[in-house]
Amino acid sequence: MSETRLVIVMRTDLGMGKGKMAAQAAHAAVIAALRSQSTPAFADWWRAGQPKVVLKVADEDTLGLVVAAAEEARLPVEVVHDAGRTQVVSGTATCCAIGPARHDELQPVTGQLSLL
Repeated sequence: MSETRLVIVMRTDLGMGKGKMAAQAAHAAVIAALRSQSTPAFADWWRAGQPKVVLKVADEDTLGLVVAAAEEARLPVEVVHDAGRTQVVSGTATCCAIGPARHDELQPVTGQLSLL
């Protein structure tokens, strides 16, 4: 059986500080968890200790391609749009969360991306 995990994909072109990126990743994880909490994948992920991996993309276009690939693969995907109170303009797509889902389902969508 393939491990269930949550993947967060972060844009690196926005000049966000480490704390801002951490906050955006936390937003993504919370949104994904809340939206999937009634699913078998969530139950597996929860029992496994909520494994997460944070990957990076260079820009908004690449984030959009990853989101589209996740949707095409029928994976749960949530895009975080910033409120614009600190480092980026309101509405900016900063990252996305994909899953929780099995590693073998995520691999075709995110396997080519590097760790943040």
